Formats: sequence, C-alpha cells, structure tokens
Amino acid sequence: MKKSYLLLSAVIGVLSFSACTDAPESDTATTSEAKTAASASGEAYTVDPSASKIEWIGTKVTGHHQGSLAIKSGTINVQSGNVASGEFVLDMTSIAVTDGDDTASNNKLKGHLLSPDFFDASTHPEGKFVVTSVQPFSGTVADSSDKAQEGISKYKVTDPTHTISGNLTLKGVTKNVTFPAKVSLTDSGIEALAKFNINRKEWGIVYAGKPDDLIRDAIHLGISLKANK
Repeated sequence: MKKSYLLLSAVIGVLSFSACTDAPESDTATTSEAKTAASASGEAYTVDPSASKIEWIGTKVTGHHQGSLAIKSGTINVQSGNVASGEFVLDMTSIAVTDGDDTASNNKLKGHLLSPDFFDASTHPEGKFVVTSVQPFSGTVADSSDKAQEGISKYKVTDPTHTISGNLTLKGVTKNVTFPAKVSLTDSGIEALAKFNINRKEWGIVYAGKPDDLIRDAIHLGISLKANK
C-alpha cells in the first residue's frame, strides 16, 4: 500500500509539474500571410500608452517566464459607431521580465530576449500591428457561471465582442493573425482586451533553448488597450 501511495504521489507530482510548464490554455491566433490593411477612415482615437499594456508568458520544459511590453503609439479609427481600422507601434526595447525579485536574473533574461536569438531589438527596435479586419464575434462564448470555466478568464477573453485580424510585424517578419477580443466604445474613448497564443517560429524566432530545457513555441499575449479622442 505504501509503495502504491508513493507511486501515485510521484505520478501526480509529474503531471502537476508538466501542466504548470505548458503554454497557457488560451485561444490560439490563426496565422496567415500578410493582408491588405483596412482603410484608415473615420474618427481617430489616440492610444494612451500609459493606460495600455501587453503582458507575455513564455514556457519551457522546466518552468515559465513572464513580463511586459510597451505600446509606443497607436491610432484607432471609428466609422458609423464601429471600429474600422487601427495601427499600433510596439517598443521592442521596452521588453521587461517580471518573474520575481531576482533583478539580476530578470535583467539577464531581458538581455537575451533583446538579442538576435529572440527579438533582435537593436536591428528591429519596433514591432507593429495594423488592423486588416474587424468583425462581430460569432463564435461560442464561455459560460462564466460554469465552475469548469473558473479561472479561464486569466488567459481567455470570456465575453468577446469582435474578431480582429491584423498584420503583426516582429523581427522584420509580418504575418496576419486573427483572434477574439472585447471592444467597448463610448463617446470619449475605446477600451479593448485580447488574450491569445501565437507561435513564435512564424516570425523567425527559432531559438530552441538548452538541450535539457527546451523552449516551447507558443507565446501567450495579453493585450489591454485604451484610446481617447
């Protein structure tokens, strides 16, 4: 009985460890070749960088890393009460690591992320996202009252209103991504929230990591955006 208990405990431990190092369970953005940008027409709203942010999570065999990325500038255009187009500039040099209190370790990882192994920020200091399509969301909305869905909002937008497509440029490579988002429009401003995973290799970020600590391909992005007239 004791041996069975120890074996069961070991199995549970392995499964728990594996689960916590997997990519977050989130919507996976559909990726395709770059598309024509939506026409920049309508009333312009200016993104407030101080009230907007991108949070990221990367995972590997032995754990995960997390951090943030600043939105440098951006504009959203509204036509007939609907978001019609938009363009945002990402400050790749602002990438930060927020794993914990070990500043030296965080700064070391930040330096690696800025290097050619990852985002090559000295050559490509900016990223960009240009909207190509905004459509009403037509998928299945998660039931937030279902206990099985508890905690899902940490990595998913549970009540999306729109499906957004846009050309995402990282490290000089542009791909079109499509993902669900929640967009709220008022007379004074716009707020948007999106959470999804992308495959870093689509943008030529192919560094594998150490042989005994391989990095997973998925990167989770959590985007919170605010724009004002």
